[in-house]
Amino acid sequence: MEEIDCLFIHPSTHYRSQAQDMKDLITFITMPMGTIAMADLLYANGYSTKIYHTGIEQVYKRSFIVEDLFSQHDPKVVGIDLHWYVHSYDAMRIADIVKKQSDAFVVIGGFTSTFFSQEIMANFDSVDAIIRGDAEIPLLELMKNLSKDTLEEVPNLTYRTKHGIKTSKGVYIADEEDLGKLDYTNFELLSNYDKYHRVTTQAGDLDPYGWKLHLKRMAWVPLGRGCTVNCSYCSGGNKGHCSLTGRDKPVYHPKEQVVSILARFEEVGIDSTYMDFDPYVDRSWYHELFEMMRVEGVDISTEFALWSLTDRAFARDFKRTFNPLYSTLVLSPESGSEDVRRRNKGFYYTNDQIHQWLETSREEYIPVEVYFASGLSGETQENFGETLELARSILEKYPIISITCNSIQMEPGGPWYIDPGRYGIRPKWKGFMDYYNLFKASADGIPPRSQLGYDTDWQTEQEILGNSIKFNEMLEGFALGRWDLIAKGEDLIKIAKV
Repeated sequence: MEEIDCLFIHPSTHYRSQAQDMKDLITFITMPMGTIAMADLLYANGYSTKIYHTGIEQVYKRSFIVEDLFSQHDPKVVGIDLHWYVHSYDAMRIADIVKKQSDAFVVIGGFTSTFFSQEIMANFDSVDAIIRGDAEIPLLELMKNLSKDTLEEVPNLTYRTKHGIKTSKGVYIADEEDLGKLDYTNFELLSNYDKYHRVTTQAGDLDPYGWKLHLKRMAWVPLGRGCTVNCSYCSGGNKGHCSLTGRDKPVYHPKEQVVSILARFEEVGIDSTYMDFDPYVDRSWYHELFEMMRVEGVDISTEFALWSLTDRAFARDFKRTFNPLYSTLVLSPESGSEDVRRRNKGFYYTNDQIHQWLETSREEYIPVEVYFASGLSGETQENFGETLELARSILEKYPIISITCNSIQMEPGGPWYIDPGRYGIRPKWKGFMDYYNLFKASADGIPPRSQLGYDTDWQTEQEILGNSIKFNEMLEGFALGRWDLIAKGEDLIKIAKV
């Protein structure tokens, strides 16, 4: 058995489907980019480390169980990421397994564990500590201080002692210099890293198109941290970052580092990337980055998620920088109602501006993806009719690569989670145990009591879910040329025009 200083374990979400004979299935497999950077930081400081992605291990070896890891490794510390709430149950399940199989110190981190740090520590004895906010330097300090009588010198730490749960006083917030020292490309630390890049998608799930597995390998690009605005439903806005990390404004990774990361991606055969960091309408930082990429001869594709509309200069710069094979621009208006969009989106733009932007993208021959949502604050059935109408007009006028609508789930830490009354939200999920029990039920094949975690003052949860179904039925109708499916959305569009 190999002794190891820190074993990182990523928890994929497990669920059982009655439609598939209650098989144990896997979803939400994307691993936070910082996991590799943290493992490399420890490695560079003389600690032995290894990362296991439980979903990937099980995809390629269906008999894999987490317990197997402890017949191979004897770790001093086990780090489990709990960034996204969809991993709430599986992260805690793995923490319990670690304690049963070893004497390892269990530490977790990420936005969800940061937000619920006190509740998690109070309910799960298998968790020894939680690193809140930026975790790289705190984890390194934890490793250095683990043998001491106290951990109070470790910044950002909530930890368990014989006398109760304590919180360290020190605060660490990574700046550009700190981020520039991190290496996100030491893939050899991740078991089956090549397979991970082959099967994951930008949506965070298994690639639904199996035939692409030998054609495309994808990775997310670390570009920066933070935000300048506050969308009503998002925990990653400016106020969220201030609360969770102490960061009051966005910080970019050094452009030279990003170019180096992209070049390394090419070396290992990654040909497609996902970029989702766009905090300013002024995109001068990106124009400089794109120029550096061209000078260095970086040839890679990207799906670029826009947080606000761009001008023609950006479109042209984007087009001449990225390989066109998989490259797209991604826009999420969320609603076809300008009033609802203004109420919920941090960056606002009109429907006319959306059409102008789409026209520019078509003239510049740039593929586009457009995403809508249902369940927004202030959204009525009539408002959703406006969403259907905008989507239909886009489908009729523009060559869209992808367009869809998803119902929003109640995300912990977002503005309407913190102050639901202000946004007309009637929450059903109010604490960590609600998320834990939701995904535990899913793993056991039990239908959830709530799929979204809320009603609004304007619509019930079932009406919100029904709207997304109507949207996607209309989309299917356009794809198949079936007007009976398209007609299912006609009533709402008519209501919206009244």
